[in-house]
Amino acid sequence: MKRKRISGMLVLAGVAGACSEPPAGAVSPLKQDEESATMVNEGDGENTVRRLPFAHGRAFATLDDYLAHLRDRAGPIGQPWYREVRPGVYELVTNRAPPGAPEIHTREELMRRFGFSR
Repeated sequence: MKRKRISGMLVLAGVAGACSEPPAGAVSPLKQDEESATMVNEGDGENTVRRLPFAHGRAFATLDDYLAHLRDRAGPIGQPWYREVRPGVYELVTNRAPPGAPEIHTREELMRRFGFSR
């Protein structure tokens, strides 16, 4: 009887552990959103970028608008945002400090990463 009980607990532990791991080849939500960001012409001649990570359904015409949104709206609720550490250089700020050196990006890198032309 005790042996069946232990076997049952091991099976449950294995199932729970399997559910907590992402499937092989899964893309994180941040990466998935990065890869699917799209530039859209709004009709008034202004291009906006949609489907950005943590944009909450909004579209942005400039990188500055998007970074301000992340700072003002996403950051306060624990989502990642970028802090300008010197002109044209940004540090990724998260609610958990990643191991190692901080993640630093230039303005050009962020523009390319998120699909902005200005």
